[in-house]
Amino acid sequence: MTIIDTHKNKIGLGSDRNRDTVGIVIKPVENNKPVLGLYIPKLMLGYDFGNNVKAEEFSVNIKGNKCLNANKSFWNSSVMIKNYIQVRPFLNQNQSMPLYTKGDKVIVTVVDNDIKTLAFLPYSINRLGQRSVDVLQMAVPANPKENTALDEDNTYFFKMDSKAKVIILSTSKKNGEACAQTVGMDAENGQITITDNQQRSWLLDTQKDSITTKTSGTTVEQNADVINMNCDTMNIKAETKITVKADTMEIECSTINSKGSDVTCEYDNFQQTSDSGKWNVENEEHTGTSMEINESTYHSVADLIGLNGQVIFPEFVIGQVPDINSPVQPVNGISGSGGKMTLQTDPAGVPVAKFPQLMACLAQIASAADMYPSGGGSASSAVAAFAAGGATTKIMAS
Repeated sequence: MTIIDTHKNKIGLGSDRNRDTVGIVIKPVENNKPVLGLYIPKLMLGYDFGNNVKAEEFSVNIKGNKCLNANKSFWNSSVMIKNYIQVRPFLNQNQSMPLYTKGDKVIVTVVDNDIKTLAFLPYSINRLGQRSVDVLQMAVPANPKENTALDEDNTYFFKMDSKAKVIILSTSKKNGEACAQTVGMDAENGQITITDNQQRSWLLDTQKDSITTKTSGTTVEQNADVINMNCDTMNIKAETKITVKADTMEIECSTINSKGSDVTCEYDNFQQTSDSGKWNVENEEHTGTSMEINESTYHSVADLIGLNGQVIFPEFVIGQVPDINSPVQPVNGISGSGGKMTLQTDPAGVPVAKFPQLMACLAQIASAADMYPSGGGSASSAVAAFAAGGATTKIMAS
């Protein structure tokens, strides 16, 4: 008997004396055991393979005289009848067997010309197009010693499984590798992962619209239009330029250190708030249309030195002085409460600042003092000389 129609599984008489024949799968693999239940027309005369045939087996009791073997022991009094023959594959030791389904055909060969040792050849007949899903696994050993039983932990392993909808590629750590690495594609859940056997991983999740990268101490999450970074220290180095553009930028730190050889800040509106602050600038210049300082107390301890040792104020206006008879204690430079100003010279009596316009004003006041009886000519001359010499130690004005 032989198959005369491979599409309809029709059986007919055959005269070929070839050792190989064709088997039809009736019982697929069970419990991951590489064994198929085959209907082999050449060996199973009188049996017709129908469209709805199922794998069957049943026990038949033997009646009559009991049979004894040479050791005087009894044979089993029943016989198991099956409508299929169990056949193992000639399988590549590094490759798994296809996921056969009922009706698939395989080439069956006789090993050592012994009818009792049948084997089928996987992938011998192309039936991939007729299967809905399939599984392919391949592995190579990765052990420091030979003759070691293989599993997923001690092999370089590849698995392509359209039934579980996954693809897995992994390495081992049993043969001196730095780590075991795994690349996984989970098509059902829309995930791609890259991991090692420690704490590093990379995950792409289509359903969550996210990409997550992790190390032993850092995490970078890209969630849709949001990026979150978590780490101990972040270093950014650019050889030419770093550009940041945003509607709002917020920085919250306990300490901020900024350093640059040439720094330019341009703002349409600027506001700075602090409980305390300090400026330490070698040379500073302020340029603008107007400047306003609102303080309850203002102190300047800088030496007032300008052109040719003089500080020139083209126009100087001081507000109302509540009490011109209350002197203000000077504090090295300009100091005083609202509406009062005090200038102090150094201990040698040399003026810290000379004001030409103010000196001229004092000279005019001194000359006008002759108009008053209490002035006395000598007194007014002394005042004029005092003003012209610029040796004033304190000036109070309003």
